[in-house]
Amino acid sequence: MSDRNTVDCRGLACPQPVINTKEALTGTTSPLKVIVDNEAARTNVTRFAESQGARVSVAQHGNDFHLTIQPGEGGPAGEAPPIVCADPSARNLVVYVSSEGMGRGDEELGAILMAAFLDTLSQLKGELSHVIFVNAGAKLAVEGSPVLEQIRQLEELGAEVLVCGTCLNHFGIKDQLAVGSVSNMYAIIETLSKAGRTIRP
Repeated sequence: MSDRNTVDCRGLACPQPVINTKEALTGTTSPLKVIVDNEAARTNVTRFAESQGARVSVAQHGNDFHLTIQPGEGGPAGEAPPIVCADPSARNLVVYVSSEGMGRGDEELGAILMAAFLDTLSQLKGELSHVIFVNAGAKLAVEGSPVLEQIRQLEELGAEVLVCGTCLNHFGIKDQLAVGSVSNMYAIIETLSKAGRTIRP
């Protein structure tokens, strides 16, 4: 890939890496390499490029991330996602949800409390890194869930939503996933191991 197809965004403050990527992608069908030096930029550039119908692959070289963007290979272009400029080091809070309701004793009350819990999490938008759904909690991320909008809001605020694939398969609802991405036990354990703090409702 030639230098003219490489965009070096190292050292640039948010949201400049996305702005530079957007300018470089305008009107081109050629592969583009974007180099960034922090996770927030990697996430923002990836989300933007994918929203524009591009396919993105990422390779890490030391502290840098090299993103190879293939325009037009990921699907039709859509609305650009919000850019999250929070310091990635501040995002160390992981929420682990393993049931449909919060607490024990009354299922209806538990569902109400869970909805309020997920809604209130948006107040921690600068701290929240991941929301993990396992066991019956995976049912909250599928079509028809009463808390889909709350979970989508957390995703829009920059939290990564991971949903246990084994759990989705167990309940026969994998094809109904409506928010987040299917994950595996390795990724879940890795995320929990790197968390600065973990909350379990």
